[in-house]
Amino acid sequence: MFLPRLTLTALCAALLAGCAASAERPSTPADDAWLTRADDCCTAGLGDLPATAVDARQSLTLRFGPDTPVHAFAGGKAPFHLLALPHRQGPLRVTLTSQVTRDADGEPQVFAPVVVLLDARGEVQRRFDWREFEYHSALGFQGDRLTLGFAVSPGTGADRVLITTSDEALAARTELLHPARIEARARHLAEPPVVNPKAAHRASGEVRVEVRPLGEATGILAPLIGDDLSDDDAPSVIEAPRQTAMAAGSTPSRDAGALEGIDFRRLIRAALAADDIALAMELAERAERAGHAGTRAWLAEQLEQR
Repeated sequence: MFLPRLTLTALCAALLAGCAASAERPSTPADDAWLTRADDCCTAGLGDLPATAVDARQSLTLRFGPDTPVHAFAGGKAPFHLLALPHRQGPLRVTLTSQVTRDADGEPQVFAPVVVLLDARGEVQRRFDWREFEYHSALGFQGDRLTLGFAVSPGTGADRVLITTSDEALAARTELLHPARIEARARHLAEPPVVNPKAAHRASGEVRVEVRPLGEATGILAPLIGDDLSDDDAPSVIEAPRQTAMAAGSTPSRDAGALEGIDFRRLIRAALAADDIALAMELAERAERAGHAGTRAWLAEQLEQR
């Protein structure tokens, strides 16, 4: 339950009226003073930052705080964790959850992540801003939280995942849904005229990371994909369209023969049913490289009919 800070007069008035009021307070820079004092762990580029290897099926909690490595990124000095993806495991689904917590005064706060996908050379392939995370209001035993999920094919084009924050993220806040509004929605009642609280963004916090094979994560492709979709030279499914188009014109990979027996169109239909357009495009590219000419044109027709 959100507990607002009130003056004595306002508290008395609220008690007499039988209602609660909400008051925001500005972000307290002292809460993250440790970050200002922290030394840069590494003077080299992104490709040389220390990384932790993860498996194709793994759940882990990343803690950000005074004991976390800090680096001066382009977006500002910030704590970070770098995860090295397992190669030759087929497409993966990576899900991140940042839980809203409360400070000593009961005010909401959250670690606002910035997620960067790096290739084998340490070059940025894709960046997810904290604003691309989806906000979920408290429900049952689940508190307010920010979540992000994306598909990725580990390989030279998608080698590591950097999880950090930025000066811009720390200067912002995330608006939460007031508990009274949540209750009103659950009861299908008119929402009360209360002010939604806003969670301050902090450099300290926790991010839960879930890594699963893509078919296992969605529950639709596991019986179809198996391990045959591994292609260490394939581009990431979330790379820029220009890079994907360039890969489409390349020669078949050394693993093309192992992919000939796969029913790619069946896989693509399953991806489309799950609204995963990126995966469908990746599968079409792999089909073309494996000798299934016309798959891209067929996918284009399917997309036009959606």
